[in-house]
Amino acid sequence: MEQNKNTQTVFLVAIVFLLAMVFLYFSRRVLTPFFIAFALAYLLDPVTDRMESWKMSRTLAVVVLMAGFFLLCLGAGLLLFPMLKLQAEHLATNLPGYLAVIQEWFQPLLGMTGGIEQGKIQDILNKEFMRAGELPLKAVTSITSFLWESVSGLFNVILLLANLIIIPVAMFYLLRDYDAINEKLFNLIPPRHRDQTLRLVKEMDGVLAGFVRGQLMVGFIMAGLYCIGLFACGTPMSLFIGLVAGLACLVPYLGLVLGFLPAAVLTFLQAQDWMPVLGVAGVFAVVQVLEGMVITPRIVGEKIGLHPVAIMLAVLLGAEFFGLAGVILAVPAVAILNVLCAHGLKQYKISSFFTSY
Repeated sequence: MEQNKNTQTVFLVAIVFLLAMVFLYFSRRVLTPFFIAFALAYLLDPVTDRMESWKMSRTLAVVVLMAGFFLLCLGAGLLLFPMLKLQAEHLATNLPGYLAVIQEWFQPLLGMTGGIEQGKIQDILNKEFMRAGELPLKAVTSITSFLWESVSGLFNVILLLANLIIIPVAMFYLLRDYDAINEKLFNLIPPRHRDQTLRLVKEMDGVLAGFVRGQLMVGFIMAGLYCIGLFACGTPMSLFIGLVAGLACLVPYLGLVLGFLPAAVLTFLQAQDWMPVLGVAGVFAVVQVLEGMVITPRIVGEKIGLHPVAIMLAVLLGAEFFGLAGVILAVPAVAILNVLCAHGLKQYKISSFFTSY
């Protein structure tokens, strides 16, 4: 009887979960601003609690914190966007020269192609290099077209304006009533399950606090160090490469792949010397050592056991099904699922189904 009851509970939970996923998928455009607002409220709640401990009212702390947060984001955007645009224009200007250098590298290989018409190979290479030279312009055109198509329709314009209003408003109320909402949800749990649920929630919160809050801070610190180091080495697009390499640290070693390889190639093409490339390698080596020995241990503590493949898969699936909100919430979702799966496996291994012969 008890086993049948447990089986029915599992099926009921599975059905409710699937229905919830279907609802979230079909209402993703409407729920996106609320997802973003919730994520921001969760990230900023500890700061609000700290400000509240300074004898400041919760509402005033939320207003001050939100004003500072959005002003900081606006200032960072106004500062970084012109610099990124300037570096992109500089790269586009120097790109023909870079392609000419690469083309010179292929000249010795052409002499080694016996029995093959070198003129045809040269023509093919010239066409491919011309196409590569047009990539920056095509990329800018594609991004501009994508952004314009995203906001060109009347419904999309209305939705964009609504999101710009909904996100800060929803974030304000979620942040102000964060503790009250948690208490109300906790009171809905049957008393016999509250202790176990509380332990589970604390474990999930620890994972999120360590991996999401901590790793984001680590990523921004590493991005700043990468940008400064690559700029000192004279690397083209140093700001963009540094930001990508730093924020990609959510997936272990991905920052090295996305950062070091393009930085090394562009630096060599720019300087025509191996010494600056060694400087780029030194920058990545020093930042990685600082991350492993100083930054991560002090900010995150012990690393959370999330497999890099699981993180990449979660981010890609989140982007595919839920767009921007999916990208933002993919890592927190997989962190929570990791905790739930661990508890589920533990319960499964002590169940009669697993232990009975």
